[in-house]
Amino acid sequence: MKPLKVALCDDNPKEREFFHNICKIIRDRKNIQIKLKEYESGDSLLFDMEDTRIMTTVDIVLLDINMPGGDDGIVVAQKLREFGYQGAIIFITKSNEHWRDAFDVEAFNYITKDKDVEARFTNVFMKAAKEAMDRRGKTLLFSAIGEIRKVEIATISHFEISAHLVTVYYDKGTFEFISSLAKIENLLFGNDDFMRVNRNYLISISHVERIDDKNAVMFNGAVIPVAPKYMRALKTAVKR
Repeated sequence: MKPLKVALCDDNPKEREFFHNICKIIRDRKNIQIKLKEYESGDSLLFDMEDTRIMTTVDIVLLDINMPGGDDGIVVAQKLREFGYQGAIIFITKSNEHWRDAFDVEAFNYITKDKDVEARFTNVFMKAAKEAMDRRGKTLLFSAIGEIRKVEIATISHFEISAHLVTVYYDKGTFEFISSLAKIENLLFGNDDFMRVNRNYLISISHVERIDDKNAVMFNGAVIPVAPKYMRALKTAVKR
């Protein structure tokens, strides 16, 4: 399954570490892949999210409210909505005085940093994660002799071609059919999550766990060679 992409914005490094660790616990206990990026200010988050290609891939924003030295969390959330961000915004704050403002920016929830924060955060995060997964329900149909397979785009790790035979790798296994990567790219037109990395592979950026010397290592364990001319663009895309 495609990892959840989470943006964590808090000016306090100890607080960022705290919530980062809770996300790791959720990942391990709930068996959910989470790709988390930290921001130390609202300005740095907004800088990234102004790029539509980045904004549309972020599922959940965890946002502190009181961040001295720049826009507070409410203002940041307002700007995110103005950008067109449709994902879940969860406020994480030490004060409950702004909860009314949270309704104005259609916040998913408002969590105060008290002694019960871990349990409440886990509950709210899982609800937001479920909504994010439900939004990913778009599918592609692939046909081979005697069989048609419907595959959710969000579950696809990569496509591989050999002698006009394309194999799609996704969470439930693989499926082979006759086509070309060019035709697959046309089917995925407008979906910035997929990138050609050599003549035989088309991969999902969200499914890349890390980049080694000359390869993309996927969350499912696949090791895919990356041609030199694609390496810089891939590294840039994975960091988003």
